[in-house]
Amino acid sequence: MLGAAGVLWLLVGLAARWSAALAVGIVFLGAEQAVRLTLGPNTVDPWTPAYAAGLLLVAELAWWSIEPRVAAWPEHGVAPRRLAVVVGMCAAGAVVAALVVVAAGAPLNGGVELELVGVAAAVGALAVVAGLARVRVR
Repeated sequence: MLGAAGVLWLLVGLAARWSAALAVGIVFLGAEQAVRLTLGPNTVDPWTPAYAAGLLLVAELAWWSIEPRVAAWPEHGVAPRRLAVVVGMCAAGAVVAALVVVAAGAPLNGGVELELVGVAAAVGALAVVAGLARVRVR
């Protein structure tokens, strides 16, 4: 139900070029995954990295589709270059999510190993966010 509401809000946001509706749609899609993980079996979901990358890709492409067109778009290679950066950031997000899944499923009882995995995941998450923040049209 949350997923359907998310898709509906995304469609409204795209049709009306309304960023708040896009944000609500993404929140509902993320909530759908959170509820599914909470109510599901007590095992680690190996598909979480793919879902994380897909959600990030949907969000980036939705905002890209409603942002004002700039004079640089007709220049050769601008759109493919930006798409490559967005896809690369989504792949990096999937890697970070995979680290979290591995850490969650690891048979570690604390200690330095688990701490290092947590630090690596936090640094990776910050790198993905910083990379996405730097994406701009040239």
